Amino acid sequence: MRLRPVIAFILGAALTGCAANNANDVDSRRTGSGVDRVSPVRAAEVNTRLGVGYLERGELQVAMQKLELAVDQDPKHSPAHLALGVVYQSIDRDDKALKHLRTAVRLAPDDGGAHNSYAALLCQIGRYSEADRHFRMALEDPFYATPEVALANAGSCARRDGREEDAEDYLREALEYDPQNRTALFNLARLSFDRGEPLSARAFLQRLEASGGLGARSLLLAVQVERDLGSERDAERYAAVLTQQYPDSPQASQLRQQNQKRND
Repeated sequence: MRLRPVIAFILGAALTGCAANNANDVDSRRTGSGVDRVSPVRAAEVNTRLGVGYLERGELQVAMQKLELAVDQDPKHSPAHLALGVVYQSIDRDDKALKHLRTAVRLAPDDGGAHNSYAALLCQIGRYSEADRHFRMALEDPFYATPEVALANAGSCARRDGREEDAEDYLREALEYDPQNRTALFNLARLSFDRGEPLSARAFLQRLEASGGLGARSLLLAVQVERDLGSERDAERYAAVLTQQYPDSPQASQLRQQNQKRND
């Protein structure tokens, strides 16, 4: 099973206090009845830290065990529900993910990170209006440490919903906070290309490439942009990178289909 790309930004400011680096040290203290002697609230905090640590390392089964235990110990501990929602989302259990993320928002109604996480999943399952409302609530949190994340996600969601003007507004504002925000750069490139503006799309892709390279989605878009501009050499260069680095990706398969149609 794979962690979805959305996981990276879900583990944002709302969990900062739980992602301590000493997770293994804390875990070692659980031998015997160490945690059993402390209050359920404290035990839930410990297990949440552990669960988040395992989640960030991709150890999902252990993460789930720790976080389920944390929720049992303190059903009102919002970070435990938030992290558990992430775990369930990563294994395609969107029903349970929604339940726990919704609970996290209910328990921490002013937490921008929780609203951003919940909104991201709502968008993923096509509930765009609800998602936008929660993205806006995330941005209303004056203590939310990464507003560019919510802005970029809101822009991506608006683009999927066909609200191009809203999408561009969100995405450009995200870049004001972080000029190298990869979600914003990719979506602005996609938006530009869909509008018939390949030169603008190329510029955003160049910025994206400079900020850390291109993934499968952006490589396929780069091929399409360069072909639209008549630059077959650059298109072939991007195509070669896509097929060599991501041979089993849906984008590589889509490229092969496009090439077949071009050759027919």
